[in-house]
Amino acid sequence: MATITVASHLSNQPGRAIVSGRGHHVIIDSPPPLGGPNEEFNPLDYLLAALATCGTFVIETAARELDIPLRSVRLDAAGDFDPRGVKGEAGIDPRLTEFRVRVALDGPDADQTAALIEQFKQRCPVYTTLSRAAPVFFEIA
Repeated sequence: MATITVASHLSNQPGRAIVSGRGHHVIIDSPPPLGGPNEEFNPLDYLLAALATCGTFVIETAARELDIPLRSVRLDAAGDFDPRGVKGEAGIDPRLTEFRVRVALDGPDADQTAALIEQFKQRCPVYTTLSRAAPVFFEIA
């Protein structure tokens, strides 16, 4: 079992946090509904980036392991939520209700693409976590 730890603390600018982990640091802004400066990625941007990037790396690795030709990979991740919930409106659930991943692979045929997406679904810790929270729909480009 492995443990991942990050720390977040407010900067000297309202709506901005500095997140540190493994000796690295990133700036994350709160989203506009919370009055953030909106100059850097917000937490939802990072959540979707984690899904797309984890999938990209799993597909790259699986293609190499399965000897599937792969010239390029692009994953676009999207999610739907009601921003009124982030603002604290009563009765509005702020969670993402659905995720969509658009997969564009250059090199694999249709069967190989399906095999690589299956590897993504089996091996990506971000996908396996999020897919238990809300539906994740795939589109092949």
